[in-house]
Amino acid sequence: MKGRPDCPRCQGKGLIFDPDPQKPVVLCGCTVDLAPDVETLGLPARYREAEFTRFWKWWNNAQASHVRPLLDRVGDLEELLARPAEEVGELEGREDLVKLLQALKRRPEHGIRPAGAEALAQWALSGKHKFRHGWELWWIHGPAQSGRSTLAAAALRAWTERLGKGGRFVSLRTLSQSIKDVYHDIRSYQNQAFQSVRDLIEPLQDQPLLVLDDWDRMDTDIRVAQALAQLLDHRYSEELPTILTAAGPPEALDRRENHPLARLEDGSLLERLRGAERVEMVPALRFWIDRMERR
Repeated sequence: MKGRPDCPRCQGKGLIFDPDPQKPVVLCGCTVDLAPDVETLGLPARYREAEFTRFWKWWNNAQASHVRPLLDRVGDLEELLARPAEEVGELEGREDLVKLLQALKRRPEHGIRPAGAEALAQWALSGKHKFRHGWELWWIHGPAQSGRSTLAAAALRAWTERLGKGGRFVSLRTLSQSIKDVYHDIRSYQNQAFQSVRDLIEPLQDQPLLVLDDWDRMDTDIRVAQALAQLLDHRYSEELPTILTAAGPPEALDRRENHPLARLEDGSLLERLRGAERVEMVPALRFWIDRMERR
């Protein structure tokens, strides 16, 4: 990490060391000016202006017609929490529901935002989040046009700007095709730069933050799956934060017949994906109401 060479606080180091060795090292404010720009991050034109404030406004407008019906069901959720545990059974994520209902008393829009999105924003903006499985892995899922890629781009921008570190936004569909092109024969060769799989994967392995957009659209070629699995294995080993977006939850990969990840028979990888922190592109109250009604 480097700061501005003329900075009087850090003398270009980017870090401020307190004379008291018990106090933590602080990131110097001058590094914000050096944060990666949208082109360095690889953000497509559609997502270059993505940020949480704009996303919340767009999302609230899109969900405006659902606000009152959802808020009318808050009492049902409060009643569910009040019932004896032996009567309703174990409620997975009870603490999350309690926090949501408390937040609603301050600002009703908290119940309209996508389930898990506020935790993602808090992590990106302030670094505060307790990961259940250790690795900083996020899985954002929802149907087409639900805003999952925009939300991932907003998190990437906020995280890199806060820390002054780099990052990368990658289309999984494009990356998959590039990996597949490495193996094409001379009659249909698309890899005119003669890149190897290593050339394609290595620049992504140690990105401080990596977004892999449309993870579920990887090519069915088993060699593509092997390369992507190695990429995630490396990032897991190095404890590097990663965000994946997809149409469905990670469990959906197991259910897809002949899916390349399932053919790898890599149980550890699938388990890590299932253990990712989830963001579902439905209003948080709708998420909990649906769960309550399925009980």
